[in-house]
Amino acid sequence: MNPADLARAFNPAHAGLADAAGAPAQLANEKYVESLARIVFYWGYPAADTFGRTSGWHLMKSPGATMGLFPGAPKNHTGYVDDYLPAAQRKVVTPNNDTIYGACFADLAADAVVVQTPADAPPGHYWTIQVVDVFTTVTHQLGSASRTPGGKFLLVGPDWQGQAPAGFLGVLRSPTHVAGIFCRSFAARTPEAKAQARAVLNQIGAVPLKEDRPGPLRFDCEASARNKVYPPGLTAEMLAADPDLLRHRPVNVRTFWDDLQKALDANPIVSAEDAPMAAQARVLLALRAADPAWRALVDRVTLAADAELHESAKYHQAGVTAGNGWQRQENGGAWGSDWFGRAQAAVIYIYVNDFHEAVYFIRGTDAQGELLQGRYRYTVTFPKGALPPVDRERGGFWSLTMYDQDYFMLADSPNGRHNIGTVNLDANELKFAADGSLTLHLSHAEPAEAQARANWLPAPAGQFALLVRAYVPAAAVLDGSYRLPDVHKKAGT
Repeated sequence: MNPADLARAFNPAHAGLADAAGAPAQLANEKYVESLARIVFYWGYPAADTFGRTSGWHLMKSPGATMGLFPGAPKNHTGYVDDYLPAAQRKVVTPNNDTIYGACFADLAADAVVVQTPADAPPGHYWTIQVVDVFTTVTHQLGSASRTPGGKFLLVGPDWQGQAPAGFLGVLRSPTHVAGIFCRSFAARTPEAKAQARAVLNQIGAVPLKEDRPGPLRFDCEASARNKVYPPGLTAEMLAADPDLLRHRPVNVRTFWDDLQKALDANPIVSAEDAPMAAQARVLLALRAADPAWRALVDRVTLAADAELHESAKYHQAGVTAGNGWQRQENGGAWGSDWFGRAQAAVIYIYVNDFHEAVYFIRGTDAQGELLQGRYRYTVTFPKGALPPVDRERGGFWSLTMYDQDYFMLADSPNGRHNIGTVNLDANELKFAADGSLTLHLSHAEPAEAQARANWLPAPAGQFALLVRAYVPAAAVLDGSYRLPDVHKKAGT
């Protein structure tokens, strides 16, 4: 049936019966609509977020750095940065400080997209191309972890028919017309390591099929990074003076339903897991458009659901226990019908990789269940041989990243560190104890002891949160048998 016809059924045929006899039926319908609006909000939140990011299609005339800071590009093209995202930025929450990014938002209704993988990546160098649908579910994960060969793939929409041109490695199908294509290339701290990361990234990218050419395509992340583009009314000087100008939630709760309508209009076909809710969403949108009273009820529920979602998505609340005070979303990236978990991820670390590619451990409390605070001193001790197990042969590595209570990095770390892990170990920067254990020190104040300073990850003065990324995780991480060590507050602090 037409969504508008189904929406009419939410109005009882005789709500005005004498002696308020029709009130129970009216209340039942209202309660149902309230419940439906809440669930549809959680379900649709990532789609509204993703579709909102396609505004870059209109701002960017060529691949570049939108707002001078983030990879941006016209429709079906990849934009790049050429270094880590700057620690001072206050727009993208929980960026990694491990890889250099490229990003493309594709409209597969307009054209199929050529996705190129690198043919000349050094052995053991980590790279990935993550493809997500409009709801942020990972549909394809190419890269060193899966030993993807170098060449070209054709990314197509749900109703595409045809064959890939000769020489393509395969066809990748997206369940929605709008898709995200996110490239990452590992970069250690040295100039040589970053040059290698850029060399690999310059072989990775996406273009519309109509712009494909024979042979390998060449991209230029450094040229992209130099092409700094700002929306009207915003300048580099303004952002340098006040990075918080960008501190806005990507989903505006007051325009959510209009934004969801646009996202669904652009994606009339969705995955099998999302199709039933898409049908419900269209009924709810029709009901909201038909009657101001229903609109007011739905909007009131949405305000409450938005506030509750953001509180539930805090690092000290989200996920399930992963041992020793750490949490994780066990189905990260592969959401299926876990609409609430997917919405939480959109709030705190949107576009996470498929959990087979990278496992994310989060926490916001210490071993006593108290919120982490920079005025205290904390330690994390890995026993000998108990560092996070990853597959180095396929590019695997791990890192512990420090974020403030809003999930941004320290704008000015006193020792230049925003995370600590494999990179520091490879550079011989960390000091092991005589028994082979490794103790990391987390605090706002610099430790007095030399060994503690060598292993120090600076914290903000106030509340903070931690995220451990295990890229190309070993089986012990995936099956949960590996446990990270707890975070202990030092006595007397």
